[in-house]
Amino acid sequence: GIFQTTKKLFLRERPGWGRTLEFIRKNAANGLSVANLVAGLSSVLCSLNRQYHHSCWLLLLGFLLDLADGAVARQLDACSALGAKLDDFADFTTFGLATALLLQPQGVLGGLLAIAYVMAVFARLCFFSSG
Repeated sequence: GIFQTTKKLFLRERPGWGRTLEFIRKNAANGLSVANLVAGLSSVLCSLNRQYHHSCWLLLLGFLLDLADGAVARQLDACSALGAKLDDFADFTTFGLATALLLQPQGVLGGLLAIAYVMAVFARLCFFSSG
């Protein structure tokens, strides 16, 4: 009847559908890392435009996306070298550069402390990388 026709129409195997689902499964965590990177870069732009309230929310979003990308990669068993590097770059942008700009360094000492903070985040990612 009508249910059999509907089932055949919507649940039949389409050419390339399996490859598409596999691609999505393998790159879901990478998509979250890219979203984290975009949130970090947007936070940098907001800080440069003195929209600190928006910058804080974008950093929180970046933090949540960072939690999600690791969990998704482990859950889907989709860890890759590219994903590890992408995650590290997104973390450096969000938690290093964007956070340092949000601190609004004033004067030479404030600038040096912001640079020291960014270098500490960089060193942490170099020596304790997820890859």
